[in-house]
Amino acid sequence: MYIKNKFILNSDFEVRELREEDENGDVDLFIPIEYRTVNLHLPFIDPNKMSRIQLSEVKSIILRFNTMENNNKCSVHFLKNIDLLSHLLNFELDYSDYEIVIKQEEYSVSFKLIEK
Repeated sequence: MYIKNKFILNSDFEVRELREEDENGDVDLFIPIEYRTVNLHLPFIDPNKMSRIQLSEVKSIILRFNTMENNNKCSVHFLKNIDLLSHLLNFELDYSDYEIVIKQEEYSVSFKLIEK
């Protein structure tokens, strides 16, 4: 479990801090998952219309978040290799209401946002 201020990450995988809080409050986390399939589950998507988003052969996940009082933004990057510009998908979210959960499943990895 990785917790910093309001940011909560629960991961079955190693979490490396690439950049600690700088003068702007930014933190970068690197999570290697070694070319696994990721099933992305988002609570604000109606499961009757779309169950999940699936990404194949994801090398790693980078989470970049901010710890300043009025900034609860987090960018999520799913990478196909070590280069940050090699993302398969990226998005930004307000993490203040969510815990991020990255779990190893039998044949894949689940990435979930769980409401606090």
